[in-house]
Amino acid sequence: MVEKDFFEKVIISVRNASGLEVGAILHCNREECVDARYVLVAVLSECMSDRQIARVSGLSVQLVNKAKNSFRERCRYRWGLKQMYEECKIRG
Repeated sequence: MVEKDFFEKVIISVRNASGLEVGAILHCNREECVDARYVLVAVLSECMSDRQIARVSGLSVQLVNKAKNSFRERCRYRWGLKQMYEECKIRG
């Protein structure tokens, strides 16, 4: 249950920072939604394994792994992504 509570706290933080709905963050393929999903996974991965994140979020393990491993590279060319991450990390 602790995992689910942490997930809820972080997803709300990402929703507030991005201005997107939870459903869009988890399932939409627009660029801003993908950015928010990557931030979500990056923050969650500080305390949870890929399988735990997949279980509580409904995302596939493969997607979680890709988001986690690609996050730093994505930050290099997406303005504001690192700032969103820092904001959500502090809140989450």
